[in-house]
Amino acid sequence: MKIRTRLILLFVILVAGFAVSAAFLKRSQREEATIILASVESERSGLLDRILALMGQSLENFAGDYAQWDEMVQFVQTKDRAWAAINIDPSLANFDAQAAWVIGLDGEVLYTATRSGLEVPAPTQDPALLDRLRRDKLPHFFLASPAGLLEIRTAPIQPSEDIRRETPGRGWFIVARAWDEHHLSALAEAMQSRVTLTPLDAAARDGVPNIHVTRTFSDWQGRPLQVLHVEYESQPLVHLLEGNRVESFLLYAFGVMVISAVMIGISYWVLRPLSLFGLSLESGRTDALRALQGNADEFGHLARQITQSFVQRDALQASEERLRQEMDLRRRLARDLHDGIIQSVYAAGIGLESVRDLPTTPPDTRQRLEASQRMLNDTLWQVRTFILSLEPESVPSQSPAQSLATLAASIHSLQHIPITTDLDPALAGRIDGNQELHLLQAAREMLSNALRHSGAREMHLSLRALPDGLAQLEVRDNGMGFDPTERMGAGRGLANLATRAREFGAQLAIDSRPGNGTRITLEFRPSL
Repeated sequence: MKIRTRLILLFVILVAGFAVSAAFLKRSQREEATIILASVESERSGLLDRILALMGQSLENFAGDYAQWDEMVQFVQTKDRAWAAINIDPSLANFDAQAAWVIGLDGEVLYTATRSGLEVPAPTQDPALLDRLRRDKLPHFFLASPAGLLEIRTAPIQPSEDIRRETPGRGWFIVARAWDEHHLSALAEAMQSRVTLTPLDAAARDGVPNIHVTRTFSDWQGRPLQVLHVEYESQPLVHLLEGNRVESFLLYAFGVMVISAVMIGISYWVLRPLSLFGLSLESGRTDALRALQGNADEFGHLARQITQSFVQRDALQASEERLRQEMDLRRRLARDLHDGIIQSVYAAGIGLESVRDLPTTPPDTRQRLEASQRMLNDTLWQVRTFILSLEPESVPSQSPAQSLATLAASIHSLQHIPITTDLDPALAGRIDGNQELHLLQAAREMLSNALRHSGAREMHLSLRALPDGLAQLEVRDNGMGFDPTERMGAGRGLANLATRAREFGAQLAIDSRPGNGTRITLEFRPSL
């Protein structure tokens, strides 16, 4: 994985880690705000219930106290409207009520008292309400009227001594309070909140971050009429949410600055030097590293080292070029010696040997020819050694197979006897220089013996691989043949051949019979 890819992966991990941390922080803040909101809402809900009970206490007392008044019991019997006007009408203002009704057992409205010209029909027009009043002692409900929403309190009219209200009622005393702007303002002041009364289908206001508490007002049948909304702006919650926003902003700003600073620093201090190093290594020049060489950091030290290595590389390449030219010169010299002088000396040796073995050659001349031939052999060894010293790690331009073919061609040019060859080039590649020299000497000896003694009309030279990993050099002719047991001690040719075979670990085999030609083989193990 490339460093750039790793750094991008690191950046992704940092961003993901920051996002997870921010998400956890936001969740923690939301949970904290939710807990505080629930706590404040519970507190404000309880406070609303207490204030509603407190504000409704006067209306409840008005209904309960007047209904259990002996004079009210007498009024139901006498229906004295003057008494009612004196005792009920002035009390409406005292108990903050807008209307009151005295109802008989049969549902007859015995008296109606209102304030401020409020015209509200008695709620007992519905006969089912009388059944509700007979079942419940002190029902409390709301009523929709042309004057607005009315809060209704009722109580059965009973004697004062019936504290437990166990005797049958003589009628009912019903009082009403209007939930008008005055009443809502009083509730809002008591709650220190914004109070509104809305229909059921009205959309609620967004109470966030405000505390929103509602109460549903229902009629005597339990059917919802209107909803009371109380919105309270909690300053601690406002400060908390504002602090959370500031905290989140600081976290985001700090995270963005840190991640940006890290990526800018990595890009300038790491990716940029690495790109310059890559450009320099790809181009093989140090121009791109000049901006880094004066730095005191690790990249500056590395830039100076690379620059120095490029200088050394150039010097080494110049030295290698000079060495290559010198080695080329040595190889050409070795090739010329191997392909020219050695083959010429071989051919000269064969020519001397053929002259030496002529019947007309005098003995002293034969000795001198033998001495010259030994000197040529020594010269061959010296030239061969010199070639090896010139080219210790390379192979001559001619392979062993090519050298044997050149030898056969040289002998054919001197004697004009057809010499066919079958030389395996793959096997020749496994023969080292020392074995090659022995094989050339052995082949020269075998071909020379065949020329001098066999009277052959053609000869065959082969070099091939054997199945057991060995190699075989073979010279075969169609001459007169001989008995190997009689000729081994007669001349020096076969004896020299046997000695040379022992020198490089080869097995010499001679297959010949008089009149059937001769086959001489050398089996050896290639050293490569």
